[in-house]
Amino acid sequence: MRNPQGDWGESPELDAGEAVELNLTSLVDVVLVLLVVFMVSTSAIVDRDRAQQAQGQVDLQLPTGSTPTAQVAHAEVTVQVDADGQLFVAGQPTEWRSLTKELVEKLSKDGELQVRVDADQRLPVQKAVEVLEQLQALGIHNVGLGTKGKAQ
Repeated sequence: MRNPQGDWGESPELDAGEAVELNLTSLVDVVLVLLVVFMVSTSAIVDRDRAQQAQGQVDLQLPTGSTPTAQVAHAEVTVQVDADGQLFVAGQPTEWRSLTKELVEKLSKDGELQVRVDADQRLPVQKAVEVLEQLQALGIHNVGLGTKGKAQ
């Protein structure tokens, strides 16, 4: 005959002063396994990001436009700005001072220097405007914004 208390057996009667004892071993095991999974996945993500930067790729989400931006012309400099506002040239992180020096040198050789700014769509608009204003202050007037084509 089946026990009316279910498969757990009879429920013990507890005295008012007796404490309930919980076994937390399995809970601790699950938490430790989750910790290991998060540690491994985080290190894989960091390794992927480092590999992309080493290959000269910056993870940008360009805003969409009616037509995607054409490939870089030989006389064009592409400045990439990620969502955190960090500057990249040729996939390598750079500071504004060194970029300014490089752009002034190229501008002295080619008065029609073209600069394309690939700004991440998550970048605040104010930061993108600051970059454009700084380029204009250097005397570079041929500046464009990079976009990707609309999904069809």
